[in-house]
Amino acid sequence: MNGWKANLIILTLISISDLLFGEGSSTGQPVCSFSGTVSLGEDFQYELPSGLLFTIESIDYGPEGWALRIYDPAYPSDNFCSVVTPPYRGINALQIYAWHFLNETGTGLNDGSVNAPGEERKFYFVTDKASYEEAFETLSAMLWPESPEAQEAAAEVHDCIHREYGVLTVTELVTGITSGDSIPIESIEFDVELFLPEQV
Repeated sequence: MNGWKANLIILTLISISDLLFGEGSSTGQPVCSFSGTVSLGEDFQYELPSGLLFTIESIDYGPEGWALRIYDPAYPSDNFCSVVTPPYRGINALQIYAWHFLNETGTGLNDGSVNAPGEERKFYFVTDKASYEEAFETLSAMLWPESPEAQEAAAEVHDCIHREYGVLTVTELVTGITSGDSIPIESIEFDVELFLPEQV
């Protein structure tokens, strides 16, 4: 899985499939599938049938990597994934760092010694601004509650917010030379499946 590909220094989008609609095996919902490659310091963007944008955005602070996001382009600061993808504190499936895939010493692949998301990452997302606002407000009340009762009430509302889900699978990861404690990712290749509501 590790190696060096010098020709992947700039953003390259490959194998972007045509939009595929099929029946999800567990939900009966149509599946939107696509693939891509993104290199260090660059972003990936794909427009969904509804007009929402799926992005993998470069993280320019701390360990180098990317963050996954879905949002309405009319509200570019929103993140329709982060408000419904647990855990809500710390690392979850939405962040992609090189150290997720390496062992404790950074000398080989993660053998289970590092507790981090792996190649397959399941995440959740809402599909409209109103649901995002409700999820954001109730999640805030859960994380910074005024009382235990308020926290429990917010959690009950948050659990009832309708959400879809997706799976991102990292199929190829190319790491660079270690610099201090930071191990950079030169590029990743990935497949994405999104389980979306029927378009009427």
